[in-house]
Amino acid sequence: MTSPRLLTRAASRISTRAGPSRILSRAESTSAAATFEPALPAGADPAYDAALAYIAEENAAQRDRLSKLRASAGSSPSPEQARRIARLEVDAYVNDPAIRRTFKATQGKGAFAQPVFRALAERKWKKEGELDLIMQRIYQLGVIPDLLADHSPVAAVRLAGIEAGSIQSAEQFAAPPAISVQFFHHPVAGVVGEATPEAKYTLLVVDPDSPNHETHSFAERLHFAKADIPLSVVSDEVNLFAAAGTELLAYEPFAPARGSGKHRYTFVVIKQGDAAPKAEIKRDGFSIRAYLAANGLSTKDVVAATLIRSEWTQQAADHIDKTYRDFRGQAAPEYGKPPKDARYGVPLNARQQKVAAIRQEALEGVIAEIEALAGGPAGKGKAEAKPQEA
Repeated sequence: MTSPRLLTRAASRISTRAGPSRILSRAESTSAAATFEPALPAGADPAYDAALAYIAEENAAQRDRLSKLRASAGSSPSPEQARRIARLEVDAYVNDPAIRRTFKATQGKGAFAQPVFRALAERKWKKEGELDLIMQRIYQLGVIPDLLADHSPVAAVRLAGIEAGSIQSAEQFAAPPAISVQFFHHPVAGVVGEATPEAKYTLLVVDPDSPNHETHSFAERLHFAKADIPLSVVSDEVNLFAAAGTELLAYEPFAPARGSGKHRYTFVVIKQGDAAPKAEIKRDGFSIRAYLAANGLSTKDVVAATLIRSEWTQQAADHIDKTYRDFRGQAAPEYGKPPKDARYGVPLNARQQKVAAIRQEALEGVIAEIEALAGGPAGKGKAEAKPQEA
């Protein structure tokens, strides 16, 4: 609780407050203070004025400690000094009304070189449900463990205008969507101030639900791969598809075949090692786990992931068929239950066909009787069933 003596001391200076610049001026910070106007004019509410004065005093004390620590650390701070400086760079400004108002209006866009705006953005990402939604969808929809053994995101990845895990129509992905990543921390340790060092990242777009005819199951299919994408804490508005980098595999539009169910198209952002990726890149038979292992990486290097789902619809049928012809050289297949006269791909012999026909006839008779008792469309079904019983 704030000491009454501190509030009294702050209130005693209310009469000297000449305006917002008296409370919030700081040349070393942001231009937000220059445009900030208190919600109430000076003198309208003594408690409000006292709160502003107290916040200003605390901020000034924190900034003074920050300046002294920077001076003592010099150009090569120790790890402990860098940690303390990074903390003070946030604490000295995080309660500033001008900073808070600016972040509320802009979400920090264009100001992420300043640690305080990254801290506020990370707090919002964690506290307001965005991170929880991503993790819930990744676990609930089986991205873990089908694609990744585990995932601990350190950045916010966003598909423009699309909620993570939502069901989308395939034709809207005829062209690559806009995808961006917001980093809250520098890719290298020990950075202080407003420096923005870059690191290189890889973007993979993987479908783990591509039907595999040989195994009668599903396999991963790679729809896009780009390496050497330079990103930093100020790259939050960079579209990764259009960013600089080395395109390893061109974008293939999403095309879920009829009868193959919902596909989980997953976007994975990986921090690269010291060397460029060396693992072979191919569409069919791709394995993200094998790719990480071959490049000396692990799931800890996956900094962010998200996904959308899509399935065949009549509306998207033409788009899906065109995509199959353009990228696979064939018409889009249709999947469904195996025919009644085949088991495990082997046709039934004459005896097996006769047994299957008897079973089917008996089943239809039972269904017809149940429908008749239930008052359903039984008349016709029951009439057809009686000769079978005779």
